[in-house]
Amino acid sequence: MIVKTVNSYDIHIHGQILRVAERSELGAAPDGFEVKELLLNEPRGSKYMNLLIFHEKDSGDLEISIDSAAGIENGEILVKSFLSSLIDRGRIAGRNRYSVNFDGEMAVYEHEGLEKTPLYEVTGVDGLYNANGKKLKLMETDLRMDIQNITAIKDEIENQNDGSYDYLVLQNDGKHAVAKKNNDILSYPIIEVISLLDDISGGGRMTTLNGEEIKIQNDRFLHRYQLVANSQFYIDSTDIYRKGFVIK
Repeated sequence: MIVKTVNSYDIHIHGQILRVAERSELGAAPDGFEVKELLLNEPRGSKYMNLLIFHEKDSGDLEISIDSAAGIENGEILVKSFLSSLIDRGRIAGRNRYSVNFDGEMAVYEHEGLEKTPLYEVTGVDGLYNANGKKLKLMETDLRMDIQNITAIKDEIENQNDGSYDYLVLQNDGKHAVAKKNNDILSYPIIEVISLLDDISGGGRMTTLNGEEIKIQNDRFLHRYQLVANSQFYIDSTDIYRKGFVIK
């Protein structure tokens, strides 16, 4: 028997997934069901799913929290894209700036900056770098950087993993692949990596493994979200998957 309906919507930012739901949608869950876990895992389940829960206060300020199946990346870009989606959906009115309380810390975002984010300062030499507190290992390779060569790329990632980095970057002729320290390849751009590659190339061409061109303008990464789905999730009291499932 269906005992609760949860409304949400999904957006992609250069392939990175963000599911959005109002805080009120999480209330009155039946015993034994973890609504946050269900929203992270159901359906179109991805181990890289991000879930943003928001609440608009009477003042117009927004309170948000982000949960992730595998760790939050591009956090500021996710928040900005969320704000853009609220404005486009008519959920909040457009204004010059927006105040957001993100897990207890208040931040203000300018309307004109919602689709672009400044690159980070990069330090380091000889293939080991730092950007925004992240450790980056850059390797030039002669491997063909395209999805048809994924097996060889995965093998090289495992060979290069020495535990010294947060992100490993393999690059060849302007095209790159990024892997986390657990060897998982990321299909979306990482702003710390973009900052590194832009710093090294001096504004040269950057293309991800899946062929997407990275656009930089005035030292800012340009990013736009795409609406993927409006969803209703039905919680059935007899469902044995009380925390959902993840497609790996």
